[in-house]
Amino acid sequence: AHHGKNYFVTGSFETPRAGSWHALFAADFRNRFGTQAYEIEPGVLYGITDRLDVELHAHGVSDDGAFHAEAIAVESRFSLFGQSSGSDREIKEEHTRRGMALLLEFEKGLSNQPDAYEARAIFGTERGDCQLAGNLIWQQAFDEERSHGIRYALGVKRTLSASLDIGVELDGAFDRLSAARFTPGMFVSAGEQLDLKVGASLRMGSLSDDPIIRLALVYGLN
Repeated sequence: AHHGKNYFVTGSFETPRAGSWHALFAADFRNRFGTQAYEIEPGVLYGITDRLDVELHAHGVSDDGAFHAEAIAVESRFSLFGQSSGSDREIKEEHTRRGMALLLEFEKGLSNQPDAYEARAIFGTERGDCQLAGNLIWQQAFDEERSHGIRYALGVKRTLSASLDIGVELDGAFDRLSAARFTPGMFVSAGEQLDLKVGASLRMGSLSDDPIIRLALVYGLN
């Protein structure tokens, strides 16, 4: 499907077609010190042009049974190259496709959370039934320490059938390489309309930690 939301934590270079709308929903579930906690992220994605999109989303968190809104955010992605206006079948038949995009996000903190910025350089390639994406991420939080960091995310997927992909992602901070997370997942598509993602994240340096169960949904509105 043409929306570019191909992974859980790794950005992909493809943007939605001009004039198209997509409803987004993601949820993370975990046990934290024996207490169930979850985070939800509803949003909407719009293709301004074939190379430029805008997304609005919110973050909500529940800890100890109390739910609160944590942030609202706006982000925009610009595809430098690699877009294709062809059908999914035509794209698959191309020998190799490469792309690059830039992403900027501003997050307005709520419930005493700081505001934050994020910028990403997104790279990707597709060859036959395989996809590979890499992100270089800069983050800046406007808290008392003005904390900032440089992170990375890598994702690889393989198409098993017209409606099913499997993949794995790796993400973390360059100054804490031993604490990287890996996220295997399944990706189910129902044509151009609906995409469902199910996966689990584990920390490389502490596999005894409870996993984060991840669910995500992308639904084409037109």
